Amino acid sequence: MSGHASLRARQLWFAAAVTTPESSAHPFGADEANEVLTEGPRLGALDRLEVYRRAYHARLIECLADDYPVLKDALGEAPFEALCRAYIAAHPSSEPNLNAFGRRMADFIRGAPASLEGAVGAFAADLAALEWAMVEVIHAPSRAPLTLAGLGEIPLERWAEARLEANSALRLLRFEYPVNLYFQARREGESPEIPAPGRSAVAVYRSGPTIWRMNLSEPMGELLSALVGGETLSSAVERTAATLSEVSEEVAAGRVMVWFREWVSSGLFSGIQF
Repeated sequence: MSGHASLRARQLWFAAAVTTPESSAHPFGADEANEVLTEGPRLGALDRLEVYRRAYHARLIECLADDYPVLKDALGEAPFEALCRAYIAAHPSSEPNLNAFGRRMADFIRGAPASLEGAVGAFAADLAALEWAMVEVIHAPSRAPLTLAGLGEIPLERWAEARLEANSALRLLRFEYPVNLYFQARREGESPEIPAPGRSAVAVYRSGPTIWRMNLSEPMGELLSALVGGETLSSAVERTAATLSEVSEEVAAGRVMVWFREWVSSGLFSGIQF
């Protein structure tokens, strides 16, 4: 680089040098580094640049570990760090804010990097999706929740056409593994084995400053998914109650309404459309 290069050109050069994945060779040689940087008493220009490159990638790994603490515990520190370095190489940071940097982790794991194959990878992808949903819910805006009192104001003749608006701080997820149970066990200080496959559904939501995770049975997941998807309240409730063939129609309807009232009380909905 010419000694007369603009400040902007030097900044771009430094950014390219620092953000090059650690698994790659430096894009610039020692001669070029000596043109731009000053040698230290103990380190040459290129070695000094390497300090910044390592620090930059360590910060990105630290950010991912903050977003995926249970995934890190499940995999172990060295495999998790290897996963992070592969992720950084595939999805380099492109924004000044790192809040959304880890958003592609679950899909990246499902792409089967060499270090996470088979059942471990499938479980890790589900676990990453759960942890990322929690990150999204933390940062999501939220409106004042719909209340049971607000529901009581709906005329009975309009219930058939009522559609609920999901709170923006709600995520509804379906998994091939019981990852929420595993997550909770880790949070309680246990060291569970990676579980066998088993379908599960979880609602992740924020109520005030607190993040909650709610396990859902299959009928509960179907009903909540229908409501979040815009199905009318009466249609979703009646259809779900009809699937509960092991109990009477009256008991099924009562059970479904208990779920519904619990979700409203938890702030999962923010309004009603007709």
